[in-house]
Amino acid sequence: MFGRKKKKKSLTKNVGTIISPGTRIEGIVEVSESIRIDGSLEGDLIVKGDVYVGKEGRLKGNIQGDNIMIAGNVEGNIKADGKLEIVETGRLVGDISISNLIIHDGAIFEGNSTSKADIEKKMSDSKKIDFKSKEKSKNKGLKEKNNEEKNA
Repeated sequence: MFGRKKKKKSLTKNVGTIISPGTRIEGIVEVSESIRIDGSLEGDLIVKGDVYVGKEGRLKGNIQGDNIMIAGNVEGNIKADGKLEIVETGRLVGDISISNLIIHDGAIFEGNSTSKADIEKKMSDSKKIDFKSKEKSKNKGLKEKNNEEKNA
């Protein structure tokens, strides 16, 4: 009778590593799977997978990962290859480099945002060569050379 509700894909599924409440870690953490942080981490987090910072999670350091969801407190810069989502209980203070950004009502984000499209555009713009200005300077050099030959 009623339509089926679509299930929302959860970033918390298939989590291989969990930093549980009450756990405190200092230093650089590198994992090759998705991670959930419900405890405290002070240091950089490098993940080949998704990152979920739970409501009680606290992270002070930079995060690099695929998709990142913040429900807790993060102080540091973020580089997400996929999307960054800050839910209503989440707080992020830091700069971000992302492909897709979702900020829920009530969430806090303080920092600068750079999209991957902006970075790629800057890189392609810096590779462009202004042939007209090079041609003008080349012609200017030829004119100066011709004038020197006439005066000699």
